[in-house]
Amino acid sequence: MVEGPVLVREAVEAGIHIVEQYIREDYDDYLAPVDTYELDEKTFRSVSDTESPRGIIAVCEMSDPGPMVFSSDDWLLVLCEVSDPGNMGTLIRSAEAAGARGVVTVGSTVDQWSPKVVRASAGAVFHVPIWSVQGLETLRSHGVRLLGTTSHESLSVSHPESMYDCDYSGLVGVVLGNEAHGLDPEAPVDGWITIEHAGRSESLNVAMAGTVFAMHVAHCRNGNQ
Repeated sequence: MVEGPVLVREAVEAGIHIVEQYIREDYDDYLAPVDTYELDEKTFRSVSDTESPRGIIAVCEMSDPGPMVFSSDDWLLVLCEVSDPGNMGTLIRSAEAAGARGVVTVGSTVDQWSPKVVRASAGAVFHVPIWSVQGLETLRSHGVRLLGTTSHESLSVSHPESMYDCDYSGLVGVVLGNEAHGLDPEAPVDGWITIEHAGRSESLNVAMAGTVFAMHVAHCRNGNQ
């Protein structure tokens, strides 16, 4: 379910199959040439997922990202057990902005088609391939070199490398963990990286950290390392 004229227009322009759309009785912008149903304001509010409905809701078919086929020129943002839809949407948006090949969700990461994720992605969810796998081993079997992110040193993660010193060449995936627990120190990754920072805060919000990593990977892979 996609709400609001901006996101519905993004879905249409991305070629997403719109099944049907609903408009509030005082709304007159028919964005998709499909079956359209008019609802009174009370009914429209009852089906809307937002506090301030924008007058149009589209029911869309969830797109298929296709097979996981990668080249050495690709890099991925990998989300392990990320649970907050706002964070998920922001990370998808950052992945698109940084030119990632796509996003891979692992385990019980929040559904990428949750209405809150769609809104937080600002439409990026329609343009970025998103695959779901049960474990990181699946990505390793596809030849992806996995870089696990950590906010600090621990007994199980020995001296993570600074993000500024890491080699991001080849087919690589940057792995981000759960908001509360981070990435499991025993996760089957090929190396660990961290964002060095000052101040009392132990870590950055996962969406913020993921955005910093994504933009830095893009910078390095554009020949600026």
